[in-house]
Amino acid sequence: MSKPRSISICRQRRFCSDTINNGRPVTTSTIMMDALPKLKKLYTRKAKPFHMSTMKERNNDVPVVFPLFSPKAQEHVWKTVPINHDRQAAILVPLLEYQGEPSLLFTKRSSSLPTHASEVSFPGGHFDNTVDNSLEDTAIREAQEELLGDYDWEQIQLIGRASPLPSINGTPVMPILAVLTQPIVSSIDTFPGNVEEVDEVFVVSLSKLLEVETIEYSQRFRTKIPVFPLDHHKIWGLTAVVTRPILHQLLKPAFGLS
Repeated sequence: MSKPRSISICRQRRFCSDTINNGRPVTTSTIMMDALPKLKKLYTRKAKPFHMSTMKERNNDVPVVFPLFSPKAQEHVWKTVPINHDRQAAILVPLLEYQGEPSLLFTKRSSSLPTHASEVSFPGGHFDNTVDNSLEDTAIREAQEELLGDYDWEQIQLIGRASPLPSINGTPVMPILAVLTQPIVSSIDTFPGNVEEVDEVFVVSLSKLLEVETIEYSQRFRTKIPVFPLDHHKIWGLTAVVTRPILHQLLKPAFGLS
């Protein structure tokens, strides 16, 4: 299938319509498209090489990532659990427009899962070398499997990687920041969710995350970490640790939020 042509930015409307090569109309968010150049510039300016043998590429290149921690904190995080050097995982950090506001998408994991049941997370899973050429492939594939729905996954913009951190089982997890360029009107209608993996798919505006953010002591990390308590959910643990630096250092300035 041929690749979609570049999408124009319609500055006079909040949404703009264009078409891809197969003639199917595509609606893009001007909120996302207008912030995209600044977001990419911020990412490029802040990204640094991440030196860790388990996260090298197939050609042994060192990945370039947006640092979630200071070097000292990064060293501490990797000492909290024994590292599983045989596996890698990736999560997708999906930025999108929802009801007119820049927002992040989360899932509430199924209550029947053997690990992390009912916890809030970003979509993601383990690298599969039979189908994935990269951790970006892993993040997108797992997001599609978890979220389901008819979203056009050709219409996303990958911003880049954030520094990996270990799961509670010691698996290195690479966050992949991506912009979903189509605006979402209803998270349930767009992403009904795979009932075997998630109980709920929900979206939180960046302004709401900034409003509710607080800190709590974490036994796992043996230090205070960010927490985002919402009316019906609590974003904590690895998900909150990934969210906070991306929110404050990339998304807040890119969208001009206070």
